[in-house]
Amino acid sequence: MSQFYARLSNGQLRFIDLSRDLVEPTRKLFVDAKTELMPEGAEEIAFDGRYIIRDDKEIAYIEMNLPNEFNDIPDNQQGLNTLDLAEDKIQSLFWYEDGEYIFQVFSSGNLLENKYVIKCLQEQHSFTRMTDKAFIINSKVQAIYKGGKLFFKSFPSASLIFDLSAFMVEATNAEVNDFGNKANVNIDVNWLTEHANNKTRRLIKMISTSGTLDTFMGMNSRKRDKISKSVNVEIIIRDGKLVLPSSVSKVNKVLEFLNEDVYKGLITETVFKTNSKRPFSD
Repeated sequence: MSQFYARLSNGQLRFIDLSRDLVEPTRKLFVDAKTELMPEGAEEIAFDGRYIIRDDKEIAYIEMNLPNEFNDIPDNQQGLNTLDLAEDKIQSLFWYEDGEYIFQVFSSGNLLENKYVIKCLQEQHSFTRMTDKAFIINSKVQAIYKGGKLFFKSFPSASLIFDLSAFMVEATNAEVNDFGNKANVNIDVNWLTEHANNKTRRLIKMISTSGTLDTFMGMNSRKRDKISKSVNVEIIIRDGKLVLPSSVSKVNKVLEFLNEDVYKGLITETVFKTNSKRPFSD
């Protein structure tokens, strides 16, 4: 029996009734994609917003419970309505097997009715436009749920499947205001709140949590100058306050420095951006 489902934008689930000949190929597509996303032996890293997964042998996770709508799977499949492409707005597709849910993000671009598709009429050796209701299944998946954990490589992609705002690591407007109003920061707070992009907010959140700004400002001026010059970052201190420029890209560069996202290679002394906040160890 098919274990293929759709989750709609309103959170409801729909059963996708595949013909018998499509069940195994669809299953294989999802299982193979799952293995690509999460290879056997992959290192599981708790998501905290600070470490960006780039290694194929690593995968991030957050601990969460699935919404109540998933309680019918797999024991009460008959309680779910069958997908109706004419009425239902799909948010994601997923395959269920042995306690695992394998998720794929779905967008309007997956609907063939939104594309100009032509199909071949073999007997007539001609082409005609395909107007049947159909959708595309991609060869990659974005998340896996098992054992109370949602696994993913990309947090933004996983956020298209579930509302993960509770795990968001971006600063709110209030937190941006608090940061801009700190006693050791000099910036137009209204400008910062209005222009701060996702990266700015993520960096502010992490700096506020880690306390690296206060640590840096607590150093003597000679040490601050030495550290900033070592990675080619211009730091302006005026009247005991860190002056942040009125340019998003320049603000982000300073914030990356404060978040310890830059370092100098020990051999070539080249300055790099780091993608990891995991301590170096043997």
